Amino acid sequence: MKSIFNALDNKQIIMRIHLLDEDSKTISGNFTAEMLFRQSLLELDIAFGKQDVKVDQVRKVMCRFFKDQFIKSVIYDESQRFYKRKTPKEANKSQLKEELIQKINRIGNQGKHAIMRMHHPFWGRMTYNDWNYLVWNYIDNHLSDLGV
Repeated sequence: MKSIFNALDNKQIIMRIHLLDEDSKTISGNFTAEMLFRQSLLELDIAFGKQDVKVDQVRKVMCRFFKDQFIKSVIYDESQRFYKRKTPKEANKSQLKEELIQKINRIGNQGKHAIMRMHHPFWGRMTYNDWNYLVWNYIDNHLSDLGV
C-alpha cells in the first residue's frame, strides 16, 4: 500500500491534485474539488494539532467502538455527516489547493514526525497506520471519483 509518509508516493498525489480543475465534480455532482480540499485540510490540521472538532458524546463512544469500520466507510461516505467541524479559514479554491499541497508535502518531508496528535477527537486513539489509511485512502478515493 502507498503511504502518505513516503515522499515519492506524495508526489503522485500532488501531481493528481494539480490535474484537478477548481470546478471539478464527480459524475453525480455530489462532491467537488473544493470539498476535497476543505475536508482534507481539516483532517490534516487535526493531525498537525491545529484543529479540533466538536463531537457529541453518543457518536464519540459509538465511533471509538467501531473505529476500524467507520474509518473504512468514511473513505467512501462523507465524513461531515458523522461529526460537525469548524470550517477552515475562508479562502478561494486555488489557495485551498495550494495549502493542501503544502501540507501533503510536509507529511512527505517529515514522515511520521509531522503527525502531532495521536488522538483524534472523533476516532479516538490513532496509530500512524490509522492516519496513513485515513488520509491516503480518503484523498486517493476522491481524486479517482473526480477523474484524476
